[in-house]
Amino acid sequence: MKEKIFNNFSLKILSVLCAIVLWAVIVNIYDPTTSVTISNVNVELINAQSLTDKDYTYEVVDGSKISVYLSGPKSVITDIKSSDIVATADLSKISAFADYVDIDVKVVKDGKEVTGIEVTPRTTAVKLDIENRLTKEYTIETDTEGMPADGYVLTSVSVTPTTVKVTGPSSIVENIDKVKAVCDISGAYSNVNSTAKLTAYAADGSQINEEGFSFSKSDVDYTALISAHKIVNVRCAGTTGTVKDGYMIMGIELSTDKAELIGDANTLNNISEIVIPESAINVDNIDSSRNYTVWLSDYISQDLKVKSENKLNIKVKVADLNSREFSFDTSKITFNNIKTGYHVTIDDDSVMSIVISGEGSVLDSISGDNIKGTTNLTALSAGRHTVFVNFTVPDGCKVVGEYKIQVLIEADKQQETTSAASN
Repeated sequence: MKEKIFNNFSLKILSVLCAIVLWAVIVNIYDPTTSVTISNVNVELINAQSLTDKDYTYEVVDGSKISVYLSGPKSVITDIKSSDIVATADLSKISAFADYVDIDVKVVKDGKEVTGIEVTPRTTAVKLDIENRLTKEYTIETDTEGMPADGYVLTSVSVTPTTVKVTGPSSIVENIDKVKAVCDISGAYSNVNSTAKLTAYAADGSQINEEGFSFSKSDVDYTALISAHKIVNVRCAGTTGTVKDGYMIMGIELSTDKAELIGDANTLNNISEIVIPESAINVDNIDSSRNYTVWLSDYISQDLKVKSENKLNIKVKVADLNSREFSFDTSKITFNNIKTGYHVTIDDDSVMSIVISGEGSVLDSISGDNIKGTTNLTALSAGRHTVFVNFTVPDGCKVVGEYKIQVLIEADKQQETTSAASN
C-alpha cells in the first residue's frame, strides 16, 4: 500500500498542482473577481442613548451617507444592492472629548452576512457635533390668525397647558426668546376650541427651526372666546339736585360719546345707546364746575360687557348767573415766543367755547372781536404739545375756568432744506 502511494509521487504532486491551477483558471473564466463602489449608503447610529443619558445632544456633521467599495466573485458582487449593505456607527464606543465614531460595514442578504468578499467604506468614521443638552421651560404666548365673522370680535384666548419644556443643544435652546401658539379664528362667530402647533422664536422675531430641538408637547389646546359686538352712543340724561343760588349749569361734557359692547347678539340688537341717569350726577348746592366718574357697565344688561374704556368722566360746567358762554375763533390766538424758523398750527377745532362772568351790561357788549387769546411757546421744540390759552377780556368781567389747545410746531420748509443740506 505504501509503495502504491509513493510510486510516481512527484507526478502525483504535479497533477494536484495542475488541477488547482486549472480550477483557478476555470473559476476566473466563468466567475471572475470584480469590484464595484455603491454610493449613498445610509449610516445608522446605534446606542445613541449612551450620549443622551449623559445629557449630551449630537448632530451629524459628516458621514451620514457614505460610499462602500465591494470586491469579490462576480456572481456574488453583481447580486448586491444598496439595501443589502448595513453600515452602523456605535455611539457607545465614542471616546471622551472625541467627535468621531468608526463606521462598521457588512453585507447582509436574507438575514445572513455575506462572507468571502471585501467590504470597505470610503468614509471610515462619522463626525459629530456634540453639545450639552439643555431643558428650559417657557410660558406659551398666543397669536391669532384670521379674523372673526363680521359683527364679532375676539375677547380672549387661553391655552392648555400654559407652559412647555424645550430640550436640545444649549446653543439652540438659549437662543429661544419665546414660544407661541398661533390660533386660527378665521370666520368664527362662536367660541373656538381647537389645537395649535407651537413655534419657537428668537429675540429678533425670526422663527427657529424645530429640527434642532424638541418640545415636551408639540401641540396645545386653545379656547378663543368670540362675542358679538356693537358700538353705541353714550349720553347723560341730565342732573339731579339744584346748584347754589346765583349759579347755573353751563353744560355737561363727557370723556367719550361712544362705547363698544360685546356679548349676546340678541341683547345687542336691542340696545342703541347707554344713558347715564340723572341720579348719577348730583349737583345739589355746588357753585363751581365739578367732575364725576361713572362706570358704563353699571347701566347695561348683565349679558353684555364694555370692551372699550369702561370708566366715563363727566364734567358739569357751573358758573354764576351773570356768566355767559362765548364762541372764540382759535385762528385769532397769538403765539408768543415761537422759535425762529418754526411755525405753529392748531390741531383742535377752529372754534372753542369760553365762559365769561361779569356785570350784565359788560357781558352784553362782549363779542368775539374784543376777546384776545394768547399762548406761550417758550422752550417748546418741534412736535405736538398741549398748551394753556390766556384770555384777555374787557374790564369788569373775567374768564371762568382754564382752557387748553393742542398745537403742532414744525420747522419752516426753508429751515428743513438748510438742515438737510448741512447734513
